[in-house]
Amino acid sequence: MLGWDFGHFSLGPAFVKVRDKARELQCLNNVRNLAIAHTIYSGDHDDQLVPHAVRRPPHSGALVPAEGMTFWPDLLQNYVGDDRIFRCPCMHCDSERAIGYGMNLKIAGAFLVQSETYAPHHSEIQSPMRTVLFADAAFVTRATMNRPIGEWQEDASHPWGCWTLRAPADSLWRFAPSRLMPRHQGRANAAFVDGHAETLTPAQLGYGLPLGHPKNWWDRH
Repeated sequence: MLGWDFGHFSLGPAFVKVRDKARELQCLNNVRNLAIAHTIYSGDHDDQLVPHAVRRPPHSGALVPAEGMTFWPDLLQNYVGDDRIFRCPCMHCDSERAIGYGMNLKIAGAFLVQSETYAPHHSEIQSPMRTVLFADAAFVTRATMNRPIGEWQEDASHPWGCWTLRAPADSLWRFAPSRLMPRHQGRANAAFVDGHAETLTPAQLGYGLPLGHPKNWWDRH
């Protein structure tokens, strides 16, 4: 009986490439939906951005079960319609409950505020179309966090994932390495304050450039 010897065909790498591209597009769609949800949220809150966290207990069944604090995924939860939007298909933490995207803490202005009224206003962002709001993020392992960004590895020991995105200028950059994670062939998906989303390299996003640099898309310019 004749049969096919698939070892003579390069189906493996081709399949992996197609699979990875599909995951990248799914992630981009997630980030785009986060941007849309945030635009609606902002319209309901006098054009203020969603805060990174507010000082009040989270609701029952919260995406981020933190004592005494409600983080931005739970503030946006009613605006997204599907909790899977918060999960990148390429993240290494718990795929059923973790968060795979971080909010740019430099734009949020503070890790924790008293209420939504303390969040930044859109008018404070000089270049909304060039200012990152959310992006692929993860905790980086201690073993790799001082290496070049292309060698960072996700710390899978954080089952709830990562919802905070710190830039190199952050004072807790090494103490709490929750950073941009270019999961998609060296690129990351990012949502901007103006509501659009793109897939870009860390260099294109200006990740690591000094504050105030015209190509740094992590501060308020």
